[in-house]
Amino acid sequence: MPYSKFSLPEYPVREDVWDSLAAETRPIVVYGMGNGADKLLSRFAEYGIRVADFFASDGFVRGHSFHGFRVKSFSEIRETYPDFRIVLSFASNRPEVISALAEIDRAYDLVAPDMPVAGGEYFDRAFYNAHYGEILRAYELFSDEDSRSAFAAAVRYRLTGRISYLLSAFSPEEEIFSHFYAPERYLDVGAYRGDTVRSAVLRWNTLREIVAVEPDSKNFARLAAYAESVDLPKILPVEGAAYSENGEGSFSEGGNRNSSLLSASYRHKDRAVRLLRLDSLPLGRVDLIKYDVEGAEREALEGSEALILRDRPQMLVSLYHRSADLFKIPLALSRKYPFYRFLLRRAYCLPAWEIDLICIPERKNE
Repeated sequence: MPYSKFSLPEYPVREDVWDSLAAETRPIVVYGMGNGADKLLSRFAEYGIRVADFFASDGFVRGHSFHGFRVKSFSEIRETYPDFRIVLSFASNRPEVISALAEIDRAYDLVAPDMPVAGGEYFDRAFYNAHYGEILRAYELFSDEDSRSAFAAAVRYRLTGRISYLLSAFSPEEEIFSHFYAPERYLDVGAYRGDTVRSAVLRWNTLREIVAVEPDSKNFARLAAYAESVDLPKILPVEGAAYSENGEGSFSEGGNRNSSLLSASYRHKDRAVRLLRLDSLPLGRVDLIKYDVEGAEREALEGSEALILRDRPQMLVSLYHRSADLFKIPLALSRKYPFYRFLLRRAYCLPAWEIDLICIPERKNE
C-alpha cells in the first residue's frame, strides 16, 4: 500500500493554512470555479485574503468570467505573474486529474484548503487545539499503523492544505474491502443511485439480500429501477433518511452526492422526507452496514443501536462530512460497542474525502 508513516502534529498548532494565506505577499490565484470557489471566497473574506485571479485548465478556458474576473488559462497565469500561490477549489477522484495536480504541486506552491462538506466547523488551528485530547484518543484507538498514519495524514492535510499528505496515505478499494468477511445480508445506508449496491453484487457472490436506503427522490428512482433489474440477490430499496428517530424532516435534494439531511454546505431544493430509525425496520440478521449519509452519520448510528447490539454487524462509516466526525464517531462507537476493533482507510481522491471507519466485530462467543 502507498502509505508513508505520519504522526499527529505537535500541540499546540500555531499556524494553519488560513493564517498562511492571510500573511501571503505573493499574488493568490484560485484554480477552479463553482460552488467550491464560492465557499472558498466566503472563507477568504473572514481573513481578509485577496484573490488576484482565477484560472482553469488550459483546455477548459472559453472566455467566461467568475466573480468579475476573466477566467484565465494556467499558461496566462504563468505569463502574468513571475511568482504566485495557487489555491485549489475543486475535488476529484480521477487519477489523471490527481496526477496533474501532483505535478503542479511539485513545481509550484499549491494548497487545497479543507472545507467541510456539511456543518460550519472548519478543521483549523483553533479547532485542533480545542479538540486535541479527543483527536489523540481517537488516533490511539486504531488497530494498525496504517490507520494511524492515514488519520494523522488527514489531520496534517486539514491544517496545512498540503496535498502531499493525502497522496502518501491512501488505499485501493480492494484493500479496503479485504478487511470484511463476505456477507449474506447487507444494509446500504445512503445508497445514492445504486452504485455501491452494484459494487457489492459484483464483489460478493454470498449475498442473498440487500436493503438499500436513499432519501433523494431522483436518486431513489434510479436505485429502484436497478433493483428491479436484478434477480439475485434480492434488493429491497427503502425511500427515507436514516436518523436517530422516526418522523419527518427537511431534506436538501440535489439529485447528486451533495443531497443532505443536515447542514449541507450547498443548499438545493428542500422537501419533506421520511426519517427512519434503522433498528425500527423489519430486518433479518444483518452482516454488514455501510453509512454514507452526507453528515448525518452520527444520527444514523444512534438510530441503529438495537440493530448493532443484536447482530454485531461489520460496519463501514464515512468520517469526512463534518469536521469532528473524524474523531467523535470512532470515540463514540468505542465507548458504546467495546466488541469492535477499528481501522481507518482513505480512498484515492482530493481533498480529504472518502475517509472510512472500518468496524470489525468480535464473534459473540469470543
